[in-house]
Amino acid sequence: MKHLPLFDKIPNFSTSLNFIRKNFYHVPFLAAFNILTVLMLGGLSVYAKLNNQGDGLERLFSDPFDLWFPYEGILTGVSEVLWCVAVTICAFTFGVVRQQKSRSRSQIFLFFSALLLGVFFLDDRFRMTLILSSLGVSKKLIYLCYASGVFIYSVKFWRFIRTTAYLPLIAAVLLLAISRLEDLFSVQNQGLHAILEDGTKLLGVLNLALYFWHVCDREVGRYLQQQNQDC
Repeated sequence: MKHLPLFDKIPNFSTSLNFIRKNFYHVPFLAAFNILTVLMLGGLSVYAKLNNQGDGLERLFSDPFDLWFPYEGILTGVSEVLWCVAVTICAFTFGVVRQQKSRSRSQIFLFFSALLLGVFFLDDRFRMTLILSSLGVSKKLIYLCYASGVFIYSVKFWRFIRTTAYLPLIAAVLLLAISRLEDLFSVQNQGLHAILEDGTKLLGVLNLALYFWHVCDREVGRYLQQQNQDC
């Protein structure tokens, strides 16, 4: 067999460009999110260089870790993972079932569930309530807005929720409400404060993730069954 030069084994530029373009077009938002992320990182790098803020840029990527207490924050991390599970599985299932020819109640339910859960996750992860309260916005007003959103969501989708095993959802709402409202009371004991605020949140998010896992599994099963019947 004739030995091929090294450069003959490398695809030409146009072929590589077409391959990249094809992949970017097949994955929704792939190009947009990659470009925005690169622009953001580039802007941060330029800012850090011009203002000598390299240490500040490093803090954006630093992981909280204490050598003497490696378990510090581990349950908070578990809560954040469970939040992500609930949001992601709702969004993914909505993406699957929305391919049905007719719009169903479950599609709307999954869409607004992912949206509402996403708002709560962003608030919990980035401490939006604390930021707004430090700017002078009352925590009671913020909690009232959240409670109103949950109430409207419950009224709008109660008929659909009744068709599901909704006990974990009710438990999750009550536990998360306790976690939020704990800030309004002054608890002196640190352990009790952690249990009332973070412990109830962990248990609430666990029930939330399990509930939506069950619902999404059911909806995907129904979608696949319908697809088999149409074939």
